[in-house]
Formats: sequence, structure tokens, C-alpha cells
Amino acid sequence: MLSTTTSRILSETTGTMALLDECWERLSVQSKEGETKMERLDRITIDVARMNGEPCIRDLRLTVRRVLEALATYPDRAELKREYPELEDEDIRQALAFAAALVDDKVLPLRQAR
Repeated sequence: MLSTTTSRILSETTGTMALLDECWERLSVQSKEGETKMERLDRITIDVARMNGEPCIRDLRLTVRRVLEALATYPDRAELKREYPELEDEDIRQALAFAAALVDDKVLPLRQAR
């Protein structure tokens, strides 16, 4: 029998992995040649033992959410980098790509008028 803590960690890990799988699926891109290419988010890391399993930048204690909030607070990149010197341009780009995949919008066809 699993302890309550172990069950909770397994549940969180499963949920986190499902979230990651969903994001990677949404980030697959169809090329002009018809082949599917996957955008790499190698700077986004998730570890249930760090920051409660929140997606982080490069195993730092800096969550994707914090990066997005900082982008909203500091629209000037120079000011943002002064506040968060560990952030690199690719970190910011991947945080935005990850967030965009989570808020995936769907285009639904309109019904034809009769």
C-alpha cells in the first residue's frame, strides 16, 4: 500500500508529464514538405521536487509563470535582464512558446448557410 505522500507525488508526476506531453503535441509544426517537426523546449524543465512541479527555466528556481509575469512588468528587455540576469533570450522565447501551447486556440469551421 502506498503512503499518502507517495500517492500524491505519483499523481502530481503523472499530471505534470501529461501536461508536458500535451504541450509538446501542440508544439509540433507541419513543414511545407508535409513532415511534422517538433519545436524543442529543452530549457523548460519540470521536477516535482522543485517549485512544486511547476515548469521552470533550466532547472533554476525560476518558473515559466514568473518569466511571463516579469515580461508583463518589464516590457523593456534591458530592465528585465537587470532584474533577472540569469535569463537568456532563448529562455524567454521558450517560456512564451510553452505558454502559447497551453492556451491553444482552436479554429472551428462555420456551418454552411442553407
